[in-house]
Amino acid sequence: MKNPKDPSDPFDRHSAAGAPTVIIGETGNNSAPTALVNVESGAGRTPQNAGAASGAVPSDPGHTRIISPYGSTSADGQKTAEPVVGWLVVLDGPGKGNHRPIFNGSNTIGRSASQRIAIDFGDDTISSEQQAFLVYDHKKRQFQLVPNLGRPNLVHLNGSALLTNTELKPRDRIMMGRTELLFVPLCGPEFDWSDTK
Repeated sequence: MKNPKDPSDPFDRHSAAGAPTVIIGETGNNSAPTALVNVESGAGRTPQNAGAASGAVPSDPGHTRIISPYGSTSADGQKTAEPVVGWLVVLDGPGKGNHRPIFNGSNTIGRSASQRIAIDFGDDTISSEQQAFLVYDHKKRQFQLVPNLGRPNLVHLNGSALLTNTELKPRDRIMMGRTELLFVPLCGPEFDWSDTK
C-alpha cells in the first residue's frame, strides 16, 4: 500500500522514486542543496520553501549528501568543483584513447550516464550500472577496485578475475567486457588535495 504524500514534505518523492538525483549547490556541513536535478528527465526542482526568509533549503533526509574533504569555496562564495584524484584511460576497445576522471569516495563504474565513471563508448558487454566500484580513501590515500559479483561478466585486473576488493597500483590494467582500462592515479602517498590547504 502506498503512503499518501505528506503535505509538509517539500519534495515530491513519489514522482522521483527510482530516478537518480544529482545534488547541485552548496553542500557544506550545515547547509543543504540549493537544487535537485532528475538526471533522466533533466528537469530541475527546488523545494517549495526555497524562498524562505532564512535563505536556506531545509534538510531532506530522503537524499544522500556526498561528504568531501576537499570542499573549497571561490571568492564569490560558490562551492568549486570536486578535484580529480586519478583517471581511467581506455587502452583498447570502443573508446580507445579516451579517459574518465576518478573522484574521492566510491565511484560506480558502468555504461549509464548516471554512473560516476561512465564507460559509455559502445561496449555493451559492460553492465549499464555498477559493473564495479573504484574507491579512493583520502585518509589512507589508497585506491581499491571492488567487484560486483552480481553482474554476469567478470572484471579482470592485470589478467586475473577480480573476486575480492583489491588495492590498485599505478598503471594497473582493468578489463571490463571488451574494454581495457589503464589506472592512472593523481593522489596517493606522495600527494593528496588536502596537502594544498
